[in-house]
Amino acid sequence: MKTKNSRKSRKLMLLASLCAILSCSSGGGGGSGSGDGSASNTPTPGNSSVVITDTRFTATPNLAKLKEGIYEELDYNQADSYTAIIGGNNTTIYDNIHARKYGLDVSGGITISSPTIMNVKKDGSAFWHDTGGLIGRNDIKGIFNDISNPNRLVLNMQEGSNLLTIKDAEIKLTDSDFSNIISEVPGLNSRISGTGYNEVKFNDSKLIIDEDINLDDENNKYYKTLSKITPTKITLETNKTITGTKDEQVAIKASNRIIDWGTIKLTGKNSVALFSKKTIWNSGPIEVGENSIAQYTVYDKPSSDNENENRDIITLGKSSIGIRIDREYNNIGGEGINNNTGKILSTAEKSIGIMAYTVDKPHSTGDTDHFKIENHGEINLSGDISTGIYVTGKSSTKMYNNGEIIMGDSSDRNNPSIGMFSINPNNYGENGFFGFMKVGKNSIGMVGVNGGKLKNEGRIVIAGDGGIGMYLADGTEGFNASTIETDGEGLKDVIGVVVGKDSKFTNEAFGKILINSVNGKGVVFEKGAVVVNNGEIKVNGTNISPEEVELRPVTVKALSDKINPVKSDLGIYMNSLGKTNPIEGLANLGLNSADLLIGAEATEKTNATEVTVGQDVLKPFNDSMQTSRIADWTVKSGSLVWKAEPEIKDNKIEKVTLKKQSYTKFADEKTKDVAKGLDEKYVVASEKDKQIFNYMNTLRDAESLGKAYKEIAGSQYINVQQRINQTDNLLDSQISSLQKDNAGKAGHHVETFFNKDKHDFKTEEVPNTTSTAFGASYLFNNTDSNWGAYGGVAINNYKFKDKGHSKESVSMLKAGGYKKFDLSIGDLDWTLGGDMFVSQNSMKRRIMTDKVYENKADYNAYGFSVKNEISKTYELGENSTIKPYGALKLGYGSFGKIKEKDATMGLDVKGNSYYSVKPSAGIELGYSKQVTDKTKLKASLDLAYEHELGKVDHKENEIKFINARTGYKRKSAKGESRGNLSTGVKVGLETGRFNFSVKGGYDTKDKNAHVGVGIGASF
Repeated sequence: MKTKNSRKSRKLMLLASLCAILSCSSGGGGGSGSGDGSASNTPTPGNSSVVITDTRFTATPNLAKLKEGIYEELDYNQADSYTAIIGGNNTTIYDNIHARKYGLDVSGGITISSPTIMNVKKDGSAFWHDTGGLIGRNDIKGIFNDISNPNRLVLNMQEGSNLLTIKDAEIKLTDSDFSNIISEVPGLNSRISGTGYNEVKFNDSKLIIDEDINLDDENNKYYKTLSKITPTKITLETNKTITGTKDEQVAIKASNRIIDWGTIKLTGKNSVALFSKKTIWNSGPIEVGENSIAQYTVYDKPSSDNENENRDIITLGKSSIGIRIDREYNNIGGEGINNNTGKILSTAEKSIGIMAYTVDKPHSTGDTDHFKIENHGEINLSGDISTGIYVTGKSSTKMYNNGEIIMGDSSDRNNPSIGMFSINPNNYGENGFFGFMKVGKNSIGMVGVNGGKLKNEGRIVIAGDGGIGMYLADGTEGFNASTIETDGEGLKDVIGVVVGKDSKFTNEAFGKILINSVNGKGVVFEKGAVVVNNGEIKVNGTNISPEEVELRPVTVKALSDKINPVKSDLGIYMNSLGKTNPIEGLANLGLNSADLLIGAEATEKTNATEVTVGQDVLKPFNDSMQTSRIADWTVKSGSLVWKAEPEIKDNKIEKVTLKKQSYTKFADEKTKDVAKGLDEKYVVASEKDKQIFNYMNTLRDAESLGKAYKEIAGSQYINVQQRINQTDNLLDSQISSLQKDNAGKAGHHVETFFNKDKHDFKTEEVPNTTSTAFGASYLFNNTDSNWGAYGGVAINNYKFKDKGHSKESVSMLKAGGYKKFDLSIGDLDWTLGGDMFVSQNSMKRRIMTDKVYENKADYNAYGFSVKNEISKTYELGENSTIKPYGALKLGYGSFGKIKEKDATMGLDVKGNSYYSVKPSAGIELGYSKQVTDKTKLKASLDLAYEHELGKVDHKENEIKFINARTGYKRKSAKGESRGNLSTGVKVGLETGRFNFSVKGGYDTKDKNAHVGVGIGASF
């Protein structure tokens, strides 16, 4: 992959000559480095520059060709004339746009009771079998022989049609010959006319490879079988092998799932061992040749099964990849994992252990989800220019190492082997607590280019000359919370951390950088970088003593608001509580100008809007500036919110006054009132509140501060009314379902239920939710007088898709009654009902800033509704009904004041209400069939359109910070649709007094896909 921007090939040139020697034995200072990229005018502490471009050698096969021969599950529906077929008729089975059709379900055998003619068109199927399990040739003959009275059938088969379609079958390769099988079933064979039809077709099948395969043999049994049984799932059994030596071979590919217990060895170029669009589980050794991939998944649909995992040994050839995951949309989750028993090994050059590629376009039905690659085992790549873990593309990703990554020597320091490498601006990479990384000569542990974040929580060991621990460039932010160290004697030119232009590195409180090397450096940085050291940096190499350098005059000045600041060569960060020390060795850098960035730490323990930093903190930095040989110093604030005003005397800083600026200065129209409330809150903020204010003090740009405003503003309270109304509607639906199932049954009826919903909103400020609900509904029917009473209770648990993953629980109790009337006009039925509800709601609002803060609030709600429905039921034969209906629901709901208790940046939400005027029209289709004497199968389909005329979604809620005067209003549904097309399907069994059902549906309004189960009883 080659970059189109020549700037990218130059932007990361960080000369070792432009280094800050952080060699103090305890905590050191912080700074942002400088340098012009030239080795001619500065001392060179090594024999080479370090230039990392944002390219890697990656094996990328022809994806379109790779997807050829991938078989998908097909949709089949029973023909509309199913009842007529077994009753004797002339019917046609065909294919349509939406789903293929089949005639008779022979899963449990069938009897042809009357003479019947079936005309089966292309892609249609005469017979259907769906019992799953292992199936061989004799089993299929048994299916045909279970058709009683085949002599009463006439089957006219068109070319391309199917005699028998089998779903979810498991077929062993050794028992996969189903050719001419109908000739062995004479009773049925004699009733068939036509040519070019398929005797047996498989749908969503699983192939079990239980014999060795040589892919070089183009006529091997495996190739021939694939096109016949069209598997979506393939398993390679233990002790079985797939081998090949030719280029562009693929051992196994499947749309759904691949399980490998055997051995795969492909030595040709451009080959792929395992390829899937969903799941790969590998537990066998894999070896691939040049420019090949061992395990490759391309995710194009949302699924919880999107996983590519290795548990055995993968051996790679030149320019090859162990595990690669791609996604075609940025809101499809997936993961690639080298398990704790997995190993990815290579001695060849340009190999990659694990790789992830993502695009930046959304899927229409996708869901924001994790996309990550992880190593928990071993990655050992000794070849030149290799990469342990690699992330490319755009959109949110994560790479994680909690195992072992070992990289060999690199011949060229400008093109090194890298342990973890990201060029994705939205990636987060972490070497975890148990993560271990070891790199050889000229190689690098962690590299970030183009932004994103990298963090070392484990151990990075540099074991060769010219090695580097971390390399950050072009806006990448890096953190060291553990150890970066050298291993071995006599090392040369080792660098702990390289920080490029516009990048930032923080050595945290427990961070250690321990370099033992000739010409070794702790941290090297380029102009425009920021380095903060709160930990320990030690360099035991040879350094030039600052005292030996001739001093130059020093000028110190304040930054004026009236003058646009000119970017200095260097930025030195000073913790205003005195927790950082000056950087030593500044005199060696040959710089002309520098900034002293005053941090806002001195404001952390006070609510004052002006804070003074005195000589006890400033003196070490004054001394350092006087000996720095940097002529031009400017004092600035290291915080966006706080302004630094220095008092300078005799070119020394006497004191610095930090003055808080109004938060409204950095707000837009949407957050202006929030910022005003923050100004009022600041002066009365509690110790808990100060944690978030202190976090905001660390931010240095308006965009980050604006995101913080939105995070703490309480978007979870924008649509309280909607969640109350959703729970009310859920109980309505459960009670209505209970009424329909027991319409003609007197007495008491109870049903427990479990439901799962997903709600997506168009309004940007409103976080999407998922919810799981459980509860019970009750109905008393008086069929003599056509009235009844009902009640229900539900606990609906919401999970918000916000940064902190907030939660809310709505516990609702509902009771009401209804009365049915027979209208003389057209024999219509009129049902009039009414009910009331009360609820107790518990919110856990989570704020995600530098860490997660959880605020809790309890509040109550109540409401009532009146419902009218006019309908007419028509019989469709013995077992089916259709009921068109029109309805009008009038509702009202209200919630009380919400106040977060013992909270961090707590909120106070004014109580509010809503009203609903919702007309609807729809059709219900019902089906009921006696299966046994005591068991009845029941199914229903409900299609409806409803339109909300009231104010449920379009209400404004008023929110303010506790102890602040200024509130702000948020409207819950600026762009939400009032209309909703609702679909629902329910299937159940009724046995005596008990029943069981499953159901599902979809609402277009908030893209609510819901499923549920119910268990009930009557008495």
